[in-house]
Amino acid sequence: MANLFETRRDFLKNAAVTVLSLPILIGCKSNTLAQAESDILKRLKQKALPTGGEWSGAIDAPANVSWKTALAPAEDPGERIVISGTVFMPDGKTPAPNTLIYFYHTDVHGIYGRAGQHKHGKYRGWMLTDERGRYEFSSIRPASYPNSTQSQHVHMTVTTLDQKEDWVDSILFEGDRFLTSRERETAGSKGRFFPIVKLSKGANGMMAATRDIKLG
Repeated sequence: MANLFETRRDFLKNAAVTVLSLPILIGCKSNTLAQAESDILKRLKQKALPTGGEWSGAIDAPANVSWKTALAPAEDPGERIVISGTVFMPDGKTPAPNTLIYFYHTDVHGIYGRAGQHKHGKYRGWMLTDERGRYEFSSIRPASYPNSTQSQHVHMTVTTLDQKEDWVDSILFEGDRFLTSRERETAGSKGRFFPIVKLSKGANGMMAATRDIKLG
């Protein structure tokens, strides 16, 4: 009987130690994963251009950057759009994970930065492609610059672990009255796949389009 009590006591003691250790083990695993993600972003930012560049902005990416993001709050005016796509390696077939995308565009009045805002304006954001090279963002359709014939566009840069931050062809929109034949001829020179997208209404009522990118 004494041996039985001793065995039961040892079992309970070991079980308690195991349970108390679980949070520590789980916490260590979570911290390791978080550290790995942070290391990737840190390495990408080493490839980004310095703060204050005319068209760059990868350096300002937040720690929680994901493969999809939403820019425009529900109360903001403008036509809602969703742009998604895949970033591919130079072969145009292999997905490129961990590609940092920075993008920005004008508001419904064609303005970038207003007083107190970043010079690229309110509508700027970042995405880090997932293991399938995917990205997606929702926002509002940008407007042409005030009193101009500049076509509507979304600026984009890409940064990889092997390549420094560089711009790719801006996203342009079919049906834009200011879209020129010259823009059609040169579209895809940087970013390869055709950047002039055709918006179509999706099941959720938002206008959506696909813009794939091939790294150079």
